[in-house]
Amino acid sequence: MKKILLSTFVGILFLTFNAKAQLTLATDSILQLSTCAGGNIVVPYTVSGGTFTFGNTFTAQLSNAFGSFANPVNIGSLFFWQSGIILATIPANTGFGFLYKIRVIASNPADTGTACPNTLIITQVAQLNQIVPFPSDTICNDTTQLTAINFANSYAWSTGDTTMSIHVTTPGIYTVTTTDVLGCQSTTSDTVVLYCLGIEENDLANAIDIYPNPSNGIFNVRWNASGTQKLKLSIYNSMGQEIMHSENFGINSAAEKQIDLSGFPSGIYFVSIENGSGASEKRFVKRIVVE
Repeated sequence: MKKILLSTFVGILFLTFNAKAQLTLATDSILQLSTCAGGNIVVPYTVSGGTFTFGNTFTAQLSNAFGSFANPVNIGSLFFWQSGIILATIPANTGFGFLYKIRVIASNPADTGTACPNTLIITQVAQLNQIVPFPSDTICNDTTQLTAINFANSYAWSTGDTTMSIHVTTPGIYTVTTTDVLGCQSTTSDTVVLYCLGIEENDLANAIDIYPNPSNGIFNVRWNASGTQKLKLSIYNSMGQEIMHSENFGINSAAEKQIDLSGFPSGIYFVSIENGSGASEKRFVKRIVVE
């Protein structure tokens, strides 16, 4: 009987010792610094029952929009072996949702912590920003207008301006940061260059008209000078990709030619024209057609 009691007591002590020595990893309540995709999160976690092995890495993981970790996304890590805090970043492509969860996992020994008790909220993805220059981003003793095309709650230009559009007279790199009503920010830049046409190039620019501008996709090209010209014509989209080309674009004052962009997306396009003695570039816009 004494042997049985002794064995039972030893077993209880062994189980108690093992329970105390068992490492546990728990993800605590997270702190969101922004509800926008691309924002930061403070992820605290607690280690109890000892410490992890030196060389261990803790990694914060993001669930899907419904709190499932079937395919978790790693969003931050910390080389450590005991309780701490991970500064994580919400991926920029994370979609809208109110039920996201965060958990912390360990590498040595491998362990998966409990999910955070509160949820991560993504209210909005920051709009992609773009600067549109008018009439172009080249200047020659004149002014061009730069406009941030996405509507925002505030605008912060590198010039100190806080309006949607600014006018610039000197070449350089101009940057704007837009902030929407939820605090999501987006930053972009545009380079304005100095470029002055020669006399012959100015003559060519004045000899060519493209209208209507903007248009729904059909543009007329008019030659304002006398005689017939054989021009080299190239059309580029706003990404600088050539979408149309002609080595022998014949035009005269008696007949207009057409450029058909009806099969291309709405946006800003550029036509480059050369006649052997000069070159000119013009900007035109295909507008959105509302049915």
